[in-house]
Amino acid sequence: MIKENKIPDFTPFQEAREFWEKHSLAEFANELEETKEIKFARKSGLIVSLKLEKDDEKQLRHLATRQGVKYSDLITSWVKERLQKSYWYG
Repeated sequence: MIKENKIPDFTPFQEAREFWEKHSLAEFANELEETKEIKFARKSGLIVSLKLEKDDEKQLRHLATRQGVKYSDLITSWVKERLQKSYWYG
């Protein structure tokens, strides 16, 4: 009997990265479907530009890499953490 693998649902991006470092897409061929149309949805939200010192940017990218996330996602999580500590946050 051949065991059929199921692609797990991932919550944080890091879980997905760690999973795919250890597995091959070929292991999940039974779950793959051919598609004729691909739609990419843009996330809603405000895009903000920040001016950072070169050393700060370097440290930020290093921290994000260590955590396995994009540096923009790390900044977003920090902003959300700060907002949650504020009484203004809903």
